[in-house]
Amino acid sequence: MSNIWIAASDNKIDKVREYIESGSYTANSKDPNGYTPMHAAASYGNLDLLRYLVSQGGDINIQDSDGDTPLHHVETLEAARFLIEELKADIKIKNKDGLTPAKYQEEEDEYPELIEYLSSLEKLGTLPAMKTGIEAPLNNLELPSGEKVKMYLSKDHDEDMSEDLIQRRKQIENIMNEDLSEEQKDEKLRSIILGVVSDNVHQLKEPDAPESKRQR
Repeated sequence: MSNIWIAASDNKIDKVREYIESGSYTANSKDPNGYTPMHAAASYGNLDLLRYLVSQGGDINIQDSDGDTPLHHVETLEAARFLIEELKADIKIKNKDGLTPAKYQEEEDEYPELIEYLSSLEKLGTLPAMKTGIEAPLNNLELPSGEKVKMYLSKDHDEDMSEDLIQRRKQIENIMNEDLSEEQKDEKLRSIILGVVSDNVHQLKEPDAPESKRQR
């Protein structure tokens, strides 16, 4: 490996560690274009390496010469979720073209799932807190009928949504805009989602309930 950026791209954790421990590079070392090991690891989805780089002082929001952060460079939904939900990457940072990671990915138009995820978060705010407080437990919940609960955010326009869904979205938006701690926001969001799940469980138990009534 000729330098730390190549080693980071190739997910050579031992070699990256060797470079850093020798003092010849840091997790935030920039090449002539401002590209860092953080950008390289994020771009190639090397998540364990990213975790190591952060432990060594790596800045998850570091910007290259174009103003791009590591989040601008991700190419998979898994990598984006990791950066945002575990490493707390900032989804609002704009590059020199004035593009957030979501807008940047929309312009590139290569990864639909990634675009949907980033765009949903940008619209609703700091919603990744739901991962540890709500999403993980509920995604593993199995109803008595054998059906599984799956939580997701919709990009549908309001005119395509029922009145209940419109009101629910407004509730979530209000919560995310309130001056509350993350714990308080989590608790309010949890209350909304558990209420929806409870209502749906009762509906699923009704043998004659029409299909349209059973919100999945």
